[in-house]
Amino acid sequence: MWCVVGISWAILGGSPLSADVIRLENGGELRGELVGAVTRTPGETVVIRTLTGSRVEVAGERVVLVARRSLKVEQYEERSDRVATGNDTVEGHWELAEWCRIQRLPDQRRKHLERVVSLDPSHRSAHYGLGHTLRNGKWTSREEFMASRGLVRYRGRYITPQQREDLEAASVGAAAYRKWFAQIRIWHKWLKTDDSKQQGRARAELERVRDSAAVVPLVRVLGRDKSESTRVLLAGVLGGVPGPDPVGPLVDLALRDRSYRVRAAARNAIGPKRLTVAVRFAVVGLGDRSNAVVRRSAILLGECGDVTAVPPLIAALVTRHVHRVRVPGSRHPSFAFARDGTAVHPAVAQGFGVPPEVLRGMQMGQFPFGVVILPPQFAEKETQVISVVVDRENPEVLAALKRLTGNAGANYDRRAWELWWLAFRQGTK
Repeated sequence: MWCVVGISWAILGGSPLSADVIRLENGGELRGELVGAVTRTPGETVVIRTLTGSRVEVAGERVVLVARRSLKVEQYEERSDRVATGNDTVEGHWELAEWCRIQRLPDQRRKHLERVVSLDPSHRSAHYGLGHTLRNGKWTSREEFMASRGLVRYRGRYITPQQREDLEAASVGAAAYRKWFAQIRIWHKWLKTDDSKQQGRARAELERVRDSAAVVPLVRVLGRDKSESTRVLLAGVLGGVPGPDPVGPLVDLALRDRSYRVRAAARNAIGPKRLTVAVRFAVVGLGDRSNAVVRRSAILLGECGDVTAVPPLIAALVTRHVHRVRVPGSRHPSFAFARDGTAVHPAVAQGFGVPPEVLRGMQMGQFPFGVVILPPQFAEKETQVISVVVDRENPEVLAALKRLTGNAGANYDRRAWELWWLAFRQGTK
């Protein structure tokens, strides 16, 4: 290593924006401004102009680290060394903290403010700089105050430990969801290929899924497939996932899928051990707009054997459904003339016939405000869609009630069932 002292260079007179560090193999450091690029090529010489203005050249093989840093960081390093070795006092650290504030070095400033309060616990300005608050004669940080109230900091806000655990679990669940979604989409594409081996591999991979985080991706990818066999496969895969998470999607398939095969596969996949979990999902089906779904829900509830389903079953004995039907419509046309009998619609000039009585009425002043004429393409449709409200008695609901309660003599009288259930609960029935 060798150096040549060159023209003096004032610290602030060179580059005000950068100050770099060279670490040597013997542990020494040179700080200043690198002159030229560092390429790390054999025989290279690294040149740096130090903070004192000296030009130093170092053989590249002697340099173990080159780092570029801002000038103010280097200036801070020098000031911090002087304070630590010769002025470790309240005044020294406070002065350096103020310098850091002006230079916008918040982390370094906090370090010296903490040193100030450790030397002088009553230094108000340092406490305020650290964000401390005086409470009951004691300086406390915001974190300490929130901790005393049972709150913890999480992503910039204070919440309860339980909320933090829930958010962390949700974060982990979101990552797992994205992972499963991408993987299941790949397997779904394999299923749609013409390669039987690829299809078999996809089925085998899907049937090995046991993670509850895969339930929603499975439903969103496979559940939207128009192929009946794919949805049957979905029911089997969901049935293999342990726990209560797949029960809701399975109940939805068992009640609402258009295919009998899929509905049967989903019902079998629920299994006898998870029927209790299925109750709350089947109860929701009793309020569906489709009467078929209501009746399927009642069958499932009857199999569950849970008497908590009795009140919603009573309410679903007779359900009201709205059907949209097409019926014959009116075919009466309308016509249009101005007040003086002049045709105002282009269709009149194009040969659209005008009833003679309308023309005579216009000439006699019977229509002082004019009339409207519509050509055939604007006439009312031959048919129209109307809403028909139908109240339906649901025999499956009645059968489920009889099975759960043992009350074999009741019918579709909702009021009678409500009174019977009240007496049953009170122990008088």
